[in-house]
Amino acid sequence: MVSDVKPTAPKQRTLGTLDLMLIWFGAATAITEIWAGGLPQLTGLGLALGLVAIVIGRLVGNGLMGAMARIGAGSGLPTMVLTRPAFGIRGSFLPALFNVLQLIGWTGWMLFVGFLYMDILAGYVNLPTAEQAPVMKWVWVILLGALCTLWALGGSRFWKVAQRTSAVLLFLLTIALTVIVLQQYDFTQLWQSGQGDVLGILSGADLVIAMSVSWLPLVADYSRYAKKQRSGALGTFWGYFIGGTWMYAVGLLVALATTTDSPDQMVIQVMGEQGLGWAVAAVVLVLISTVTTTFLDIFSTVVSVQNLWPRFPEKAGNIVIGALGIVTALFLDVFAYEPFLIAIGAIFLPAFTIVLADFYLVRRRQIYASEIDTHRGSYWYRGGFNWRALTAWLAGFLIFDWARGWSSIAYFADQAGVTLNVTPWPTGSSLPCIVGTAVVYLLLVAVFGSGARKR
Repeated sequence: MVSDVKPTAPKQRTLGTLDLMLIWFGAATAITEIWAGGLPQLTGLGLALGLVAIVIGRLVGNGLMGAMARIGAGSGLPTMVLTRPAFGIRGSFLPALFNVLQLIGWTGWMLFVGFLYMDILAGYVNLPTAEQAPVMKWVWVILLGALCTLWALGGSRFWKVAQRTSAVLLFLLTIALTVIVLQQYDFTQLWQSGQGDVLGILSGADLVIAMSVSWLPLVADYSRYAKKQRSGALGTFWGYFIGGTWMYAVGLLVALATTTDSPDQMVIQVMGEQGLGWAVAAVVLVLISTVTTTFLDIFSTVVSVQNLWPRFPEKAGNIVIGALGIVTALFLDVFAYEPFLIAIGAIFLPAFTIVLADFYLVRRRQIYASEIDTHRGSYWYRGGFNWRALTAWLAGFLIFDWARGWSSIAYFADQAGVTLNVTPWPTGSSLPCIVGTAVVYLLLVAVFGSGARKR
């Protein structure tokens, strides 16, 4: 045995469709999603076409999330372990390592962003800002990090209760936020204003798909606690679809109305300016949304580490990862880290395209959990690596980055003094990557066989 990986026990599978919907609604209801909705790829389309791009992006991205969640619910296994049938037992260590790096980074990023929003609101509730008292950065980051870590430590039974309470508060606060925004800005006038190029819809949708893809390495970590496969898939899909579409739409509306590139900060300021009561409500919104989003990063980092090192303790691991996130937010340049996170995120779309194609098309929805960690078993391939999947993974990443004008490679080339000028594809990068990766992998399997050992 390479490790001791077992499916989630039946008595632990207590989450229904609603429970998973609330977990992913909480993940999607984040101020950072409002920020993403105001990026130029969407605002350049205008309100009507921008909303179309958001819905298309959610259907594609959330479809991938739902498909992955269904595998987790059926097998009872976490996401990184589910990469083993496609990549091999040792091959799965590569996506797990990338996932650990990105999740620690995202934890630090979210804590830092949460501090920025709390700092904006501090003046409205008569608290000192970081400019007035630099120690407030430490106070907010450590407070948010501690809350997120405690939430991650709670486990599936705690999440079932806590997410219902927090989701109700988030839902009410989000309605209030939306009403304030609609009162502040003329929705009808924006709807009737000029629209962008229809051909830009796919590029705009690409931005939305990317946000869903960033969650792909996490979904089965939670759907494995689902009572049924259907609950895992539907709860994941609709929870993130409703919350994510809503937040992106608010961001798009505010960005178009104010011509700002920071609609998230505008929303926070608008709520703060409504009076002390609404400012306090905005503080609660930021606190809850940061916790319900970031605890997923902390918990799933531990699960990914366990794919690399099975004896890594879960409870102590959550505390360690939470502390690393706090250190990242306090001491590292999170703005410089962002391009690295985006480059890592670009790795996961082709990786999980292979995992999904392998499960649904090659293996016909069969996973042998008893052999998921067996040396020289069904998923050992050659030395623990499936070269077919690794080759298709590299091809998919290159397709994705080429379609984006070599965005990831160009950044690191620029650091070395080399300039790359390539025009991004009008089709966006996600759809070409999905199709190209799947075709390469299925062709390799058709020509060379799946490589899996016979049971």
